[in-house]
Amino acid sequence: MSKQGVGIIIGRAVVDKKYRKLLENNPHDAFEGYELTGEEKQALAGIDYQTLDKLADSVDRRLQSWYVGWARHR
Repeated sequence: MSKQGVGIIIGRAVVDKKYRKLLENNPHDAFEGYELTGEEKQALAGIDYQTLDKLADSVDRRLQSWYVGWARHR
């Protein structure tokens, strides 16, 4: 589950600006409900958020909608 959690968190951060800001400002709360190792938490907390914002801006809105629907059913 741990690696899946990392993927879900990264995907969610790309499509959900509010979650991306939570991850940046309060990673402990952003990780709640996900099974992550200490190493994974450390890596996720160290993401370059300017780069993540640029990636988020480049993702097609249709893909964002698909991901949100997919993540809800996980």
